[in-house]
Order: sequence, then C-alpha cells, then structure tokens
Amino acid sequence: MFRLRSKILLAFSLVILTGMILMVTIINFTTRSGYESFAKQNDIDICLYLSGPLSEYYSFQGNWDGVETLLNLPQLGMGQMRGGMNRKADDNGPRFRMMVPHFILADSMGNVLVNTGENRDEDVEVLSGKILESGVKIFSGKKIIAYLFAGSMIKTNLNENEQKFLNRTMIIIVSVSLFILFISIIFSYFFSWRLTRPVDALTSAAREVKAGNYNQRVSVAGKDELSDLSRSFNQMVDSLENNDKWRKQIIADSAHELRTPVSLIQGNLEMILDGVYQADTAHLQNIYDETLVLSRLIKELQELSSAESGSMFLNMEELNLNTLIGNVSDLFRVGELKDKINLNNLIEDELPLIQGDYQKLKQVFSNVLANAFRHTPEGGSVQVRAEVKKSSVLIVIEDTGPGIKEEELEKIFERFYRTDSSRNRVSGGSGLGLSISREIIKLHGGSIYAQSKNDSGASIFISLPF
Repeated sequence: MFRLRSKILLAFSLVILTGMILMVTIINFTTRSGYESFAKQNDIDICLYLSGPLSEYYSFQGNWDGVETLLNLPQLGMGQMRGGMNRKADDNGPRFRMMVPHFILADSMGNVLVNTGENRDEDVEVLSGKILESGVKIFSGKKIIAYLFAGSMIKTNLNENEQKFLNRTMIIIVSVSLFILFISIIFSYFFSWRLTRPVDALTSAAREVKAGNYNQRVSVAGKDELSDLSRSFNQMVDSLENNDKWRKQIIADSAHELRTPVSLIQGNLEMILDGVYQADTAHLQNIYDETLVLSRLIKELQELSSAESGSMFLNMEELNLNTLIGNVSDLFRVGELKDKINLNNLIEDELPLIQGDYQKLKQVFSNVLANAFRHTPEGGSVQVRAEVKKSSVLIVIEDTGPGIKEEELEKIFERFYRTDSSRNRVSGGSGLGLSISREIIKLHGGSIYAQSKNDSGASIFISLPF
C-alpha cells in the first residue's frame, strides 16, 4: 500500500506547503503595511511633538534662520532640545533616543525652507497643495506659518534600516515556516503510515482469504471507520468460513443421503441380475420405493436451493389461517388413533387474513406437525395455538416429546440436521423439512424459531405478517 501512503503524504505536504506560502505572504503583507503605518504614525508624532518648539522658535526669532540646528537636535534627545529652548524637559513626555528621519520644513506657500535629507537633489523645492495637506501645520497664533514633514510623510518607501529590519523578520518567518514544514512532513509520514497500516493488514488478509485461507483475521482497535472496516472484514471472513464449511458439509451430507437409496437400488438390481432374486413384484416394489425416496430427496434439495436463492415462485393470495391450519390438522388426525397421540387445535378466535401461498404454507405446517408427531411418544399430545401480536400472527406448535437441547435449537433448521444422529431417514426424516420451512417463512416476510425446556417438549413459533 505504498502508493496510498505516498498519496496521503503528498496531499498533506501540499496542504502544509500551500498553507505555509499563504501564511508567509499574508504575514509579509500585514507586517510590511503595518510597519509602514507604524513608521508613518511615528513620524507624524515626532512632527507634532516638534510643532510646539518650532512655533516658539519662529515667535522668538521672527524668521526661520538657523532652524536647521533645531531640527537636528532630536537625534540627541527631545529632552536636550527642550533644554536648548530654555524649557524644562518633561520627564513624562516621549524621548526619541533613536535615529530620527530627515525633515522638510516648508512655508505656508509650499516653498521648502529646510531639507535635512542626504539626497536633496531628488527633492523638489516647492511642495504642491495636495502634499501640504498631509504635513503637520505650524501655527503662530491662528495663522499657518509652515508645514513640517518627517521620513515616511515625505516618501512612502522605507529607509534602508527599516527595510533591513523587515528583511530580517521575513528571513526568520520563512526559516521557522520551513522548519515547521519539515516537522509536519515527518509527522505526516508517521500519520500516513499509521493510517495505512490497517489497510495493509486488510490487503494481506484479503489475499490469504482469496487463496482459500479463512483463518485470517485482522486486529480491531479503536472506534473509527477503519476499525469498523476491520470488524466488518472479520465478520465477512466468518461468514465465508461458515459458508465454506456448509458447502463442504452439504456436499458430504447430500452424497451420504443419496448414497443409501442408490446403494439399495444398485444392490437389488445386482441380485436380480445375478439370479439371486427373481424379478418379481415384491423385489421390484422395493426398488421402486427407493426410487421414490431418491426422487423426494432430490426434489427437496431443489426446493431448498430455490428458496434460498429467492427464485422460488409464490402464488400469493388472501388466506384464512383458521381454514389452512384446520385442513392440515385434519390430515394428521387420520393417524391419531393409530399412533395414540392427541392433536389439539386450540385456535378458537378468527385470525386475520394474510397474503401468502397456500400450498407452501401448508407444506410448512405439515413439516412442523410431522416433526412434532415424530418426536412425541405414544400417549403424548401435540397442540396448536395462535395469537395476534401487533401486525403479525404468531402460531405455536407444541409437543410433549423429550425436548431439544439449547445448543441445538438453531441447528434444527440446518440442512440434514437431526437431533438424534442415530435416526435413519425413515424414522428421522431427510433433515430438510425445517430448513425448507424456514426459507418459505422468510419469503413470506415472517420468522420461525424454536424453544424448549429439557424433558418438557419443544415449541415451534411461526410468525406471519398480515
């Protein structure tokens, strides 16, 4: 499953890489724009701080001669500048102990009076009115006497030191992002390995099952989708193993059941051919009886196969269960005195009409009653009762036989199963009757199951919807 693991790893890596690129791009944009806004606001604050001293300087001097000295003082600290202006330094005020950007001082008409920048050739000598609007106004009384600009107020481009600072910041961000990408890819590899490990186990187990080894099972840990898949796989293999066992068993049982009548037919014919037996009516009747047994067994196998595959045809019609069960009960009362077994039909109330196949359901009740009579000793009794439960009718057929062991309650509906393995097919039946009955009831949307208490008989419950 290397390909799936590679796809998962590649997908995670692409997602992480895309996220990292987006993150670096956004951080670069927001940091740069934020820093530019911060630098511009810082320059505005410096100009605002200088507007008072410049206004006093103009009032004291009457002109701007020598103002360059005043504009260079911020590099030494605003406190020193205030001291130079014969004013007490405000300890609570900001102190700009840093390299201050260059200044431009222009008069009210936009003529540049002072430019402390190094590249003065790039600067104009007269500022337009639009540019003046962005400057900090210097007042003398209520009259605007000048405009002051600093650093980014003049040029939006960052200076060399600011650009270096942002570049170093971006290098750090990219380095950290690459480190995170590397760590994430490592974690993604281990995550993809852990994610595909159950898939690898399932693939390996599936190959073994495909080869016919039904002993394969995969470990189930957790409660996620892969655990559900592993659990479903194990259940599927259990079903396949059971079906394989059933297939082998059905072949063995069918061969065994067919071998007996075929052997009897073959033996009788050989004896006749060898002259040991005469081809009289008695011996031919024995052969004929065995052919009937063989024919009935083949017919039951075909019927069971048709029912299990869902291809059995049902002639659905509206049925009266009281009439159906009464007709089947009358058939068994013919032999009641001979077998000395009482058959009690305790269904007194009128049951709801149902949709079903009369002949198939008659076959079901006949099979169940025959099975009850077969296991009920002389002097015992078989009774049939029914009750309505919600949207279904529950028919119960009880006998007073020896009962069924708890571990055999489900097995009695399996093919060729007999509770007494010593019984032959004459006294114990073919072992297909209850299997066929279960499939017919399923096709009618109902259910059939057995209950029993040891030494107290067995009960077969048949539920049919109406």
